[in-house]
Amino acid sequence: MELTLLESGPEALRAGYTCPCGCTPSVEFARGAELAEEGCCCGNHFAVGPRAAASLTPTPGFEPELKTFDAPWGEHLEAAWLVGPSVHGPESGADHHADHHADHAHVAIDPVCGMTVEPEAARARGLFVARGGTDYFFCGKGCKLEFGDDPERFLDPAYVPSM
Repeated sequence: MELTLLESGPEALRAGYTCPCGCTPSVEFARGAELAEEGCCCGNHFAVGPRAAASLTPTPGFEPELKTFDAPWGEHLEAAWLVGPSVHGPESGADHHADHHADHAHVAIDPVCGMTVEPEAARARGLFVARGGTDYFFCGKGCKLEFGDDPERFLDPAYVPSM
């Protein structure tokens, strides 16, 4: 997996990656935090923190990966993944992406980042908000929290999701 620092500053950073299934999970890690973690729709798991690798529970069929990097404030951090068999990798990436999303006839768009989200899976993980008679679904905790902080911003027709 290839780590991408999407945003970084003196007190926080947002780190993510592009999963071979086509999703783009990311987490916000704040200075002094122990861990930030997120799962992907295909079952992979991603964590960032000083001891991120140790936080991931070994799971049969999932291989650990680790990258280390320095935060802008000088702290040495780990980005760790558990990558499972549902990921077919770049050699068949286009077919996997098509097959993966063909299996999900009903999808929603995360209003914060624009990712495709399975409503049933998001609902099961508590990653949804009912507002004004409409259910909004989120790819992860970070997007749900951002939406909760300023829903009008993300529901404004002029807002363009960015990830």
